Amino acid sequence: MTARLTRVLWHLLLLVVVLAFVAPIVWFLLLAIRPPQSGTASSHSLLFVPDLSALKYVFVSPGSGRSALWASLIQAGGATLIAMPLVIGASYGLTRFTFRGRSVLSTWYLGLMLAPPVVFVLPLFVVLSKVGLIGGNIGVILAFQTFAVPLGVLLLRGFFAEIPVEIEEAALVDGCGRLRSLVTVVLPMVAPGLVVSGVFVFVFCWNNLIFAMPMTGGDSVPLTVRALSFFATSGISWNYIAATSAVSMAVPMLLFWLFRRHIVSGLTFGAVKG
Repeated sequence: MTARLTRVLWHLLLLVVVLAFVAPIVWFLLLAIRPPQSGTASSHSLLFVPDLSALKYVFVSPGSGRSALWASLIQAGGATLIAMPLVIGASYGLTRFTFRGRSVLSTWYLGLMLAPPVVFVLPLFVVLSKVGLIGGNIGVILAFQTFAVPLGVLLLRGFFAEIPVEIEEAALVDGCGRLRSLVTVVLPMVAPGLVVSGVFVFVFCWNNLIFAMPMTGGDSVPLTVRALSFFATSGISWNYIAATSAVSMAVPMLLFWLFRRHIVSGLTFGAVKG
């Protein structure tokens, strides 16, 4: 009886914790489909007739969120495509080669992730403005590499370290070059890690606000910044903010759902040995 009561109490505690995290998200999603007259920050009633006018206003007509959605996809996708080859090369080099300063370089990658992003915004803005890349997608894609590459290396390096060096050495003895063995032998073995790193890099870029706010403009404004445009001196349009944020949350959630098996296998890669 004591063990059963303890199990029930633990389950209740976990349920409370889950509700504490999920309830604000559900409330915000409901706010996106509330009727305009009840779409305020203090709306808590669950009894209402769903209204899609906020979503239509943001993404259909006039549809200011439609261009923001494309901008977010271009920026997050472009940053991921540029970052992943760099991540693969850096992770492979840190786990396969011994050189002076390797531990310092690894610590430097960690330091880039721990540093507040605002530290990098001003110097990046000055540099990119000098070459005329402010106000478009290319500039913010390059700026995203500041944290996309370190994050990817921190995630992918462990996967490379789990691959025995003897497997690659056997491929080299059989006549494979270093690059060919990497592409044909090592990368297929760390495929779950590539998915995990790519998804997390994409999501981090997708959710970024502090880099995108000063470096984008016009049609290159992403969803994270577009949501702020509904704050005005005349009032706050909570329905439009919630509609924009709901779509912004839906894309990473869909991505994690589509790659859920790869992500689970990637996160548990190397957890069981023997």
